[in-house]
Amino acid sequence: MSSLTETAYYTRKAINWTILGVISYIILRMFWSLFIILWFTIFPPKPPPPNHAFSRLPAIQFPAQASPSAGLTFQLQTIQGTVPIASSAATVYFMPKAAPDLLALNKTQDFAQRLLFDPTPIQESKNIYRFNDAELPLRRLRYDIVSGNFIVRYAFERDASIFNEKNLPLENAAKMEAINFLQTYNIYPDDLAEGTTKISFLRLSTDQLTPTTSLSQADAERVDLFRKSINNMPVFTPKPDEAPVSFIFTGSNDTKKRVLQLAYTYWPIDYQTWATYPLKPSTQAWQELQNGQGYIAHYPTTGNTATVRNVYLGYYDSFDPQTYLQPIFVFEGDYGFLAYVPAITVDWMQ
Repeated sequence: MSSLTETAYYTRKAINWTILGVISYIILRMFWSLFIILWFTIFPPKPPPPNHAFSRLPAIQFPAQASPSAGLTFQLQTIQGTVPIASSAATVYFMPKAAPDLLALNKTQDFAQRLLFDPTPIQESKNIYRFNDAELPLRRLRYDIVSGNFIVRYAFERDASIFNEKNLPLENAAKMEAINFLQTYNIYPDDLAEGTTKISFLRLSTDQLTPTTSLSQADAERVDLFRKSINNMPVFTPKPDEAPVSFIFTGSNDTKKRVLQLAYTYWPIDYQTWATYPLKPSTQAWQELQNGQGYIAHYPTTGNTATVRNVYLGYYDSFDPQTYLQPIFVFEGDYGFLAYVPAITVDWMQ
């Protein structure tokens, strides 16, 4: 009997010690995990050195400007009081070009016909073909048979009656109308689908469309579809308010007159083919901007003072073909001011 009592006693002690051991292990594991997190927060591991896998890179070709910083006075008023320190390296992505396709013209003719154009091509240059609309001569399609980029446009400057109907869609409806069109023709890549969409309203002024503040005042509605951010870095075009793919809708119920303009300028990015490169210090980029070595994407709407409030890294997505998607320093300021400076160190630029 005593042996049974002793067995029960030692069994209970063993269970208690086991429970205590498990609890101690869990607590120690939690404290160790917190210690590791705190350690890497205070002492983050150094990133691997740049690999320069593409060798020297071609210089970014910004649109020509007579004198980028002419007449501007630059002021730096960031939260830090200085130019914030940027990463020492960034990723560069390869942008492949489409190979020639013997059936490209036939495919383009099919595309034109689906858009209700006369499929008879009119060659404007080696790669550019124009398609007309016999019913609406002011409506045209210009298509690059190599890149697949194109523009559909109705020459509203010569026919303001296209704005007589006012059945403009609500913002979300306009977005979905644009997306549905792209999906229908299988030209809605993932980095556009995962990107942002901007809706703006336009009003006819003489023979131009100018921005207005509300749908009720608008004669047309613009939808811009931007690429997604890459590595938490936003992607910028030469005109920051204009995306690579954009629609301008009228209020017309006529299918042909509904899309006033569709501009599709999309250069694919190979996200699996990349390299890393060293970046110049942000202080150097700030100095280059003041010295006229940057690109002013948007001048201040008021005055000649460019007051910079924010400096960060982004990517430059040109409307013209480029071999690589490269990082830029973005300088953002008051009254819409926005400027770009190439971020890769000059030692690795051609």
